[in-house]
Amino acid sequence: MVACFVLAACGPKGLGPWQEEVQLSDGRVILVERFEDSTLRKPIGDAGGAFLNKTTLKVVAPTDLATTLPELTTRYRPLIVDFDPTLGTWFVIAFDERACQDRIRKRERGEMDRTGLINLRPNFEYRLQQSAWVEVPMAPDRIGLPVNLLIQRITVEERMQQRQPVRLEEKRRLDSHAGLPKEYRKVVASVGCG
Repeated sequence: MVACFVLAACGPKGLGPWQEEVQLSDGRVILVERFEDSTLRKPIGDAGGAFLNKTTLKVVAPTDLATTLPELTTRYRPLIVDFDPTLGTWFVIAFDERACQDRIRKRERGEMDRTGLINLRPNFEYRLQQSAWVEVPMAPDRIGLPVNLLIQRITVEERMQQRQPVRLEEKRRLDSHAGLPKEYRKVVASVGCG
């Protein structure tokens, strides 16, 4: 309990729900609604961070997709939602922001390399199967795909107050920041952990 008080501001904090435009690989633009429930941390030195507890993603427009695609709930940060014409189904790629934690257990499960310094499975894929999102091994051809969901959520609260979605132009401006790590720009095969 004392460690929690000293090392972290332990407690839930949510962001959203907010809406954002998403451009699919075929050029179509859809509207999604997202929510994040996270635990804020403030380590010594006040260098804060947050860990996702739960995120949701649902399509709200166009109507035919909104009624076809169920809401996805995961503990990972969604990076991409798209349709795979080869498989004939929808998929979501999500990033594990805890990729470099619990390295020994992850190494035992084959998620880390033998040194424990490289996470070999930082992303998770969900596919729509029989009207439900199912976690599946990530397809190798997903590596390198560009992220199409908002990462830099700086203006989300303002858009929520205005009851407006985050538009594509705004997303491109926010997510083009040079300091954004590569794992938030495109799907990567691995992540270095130190």
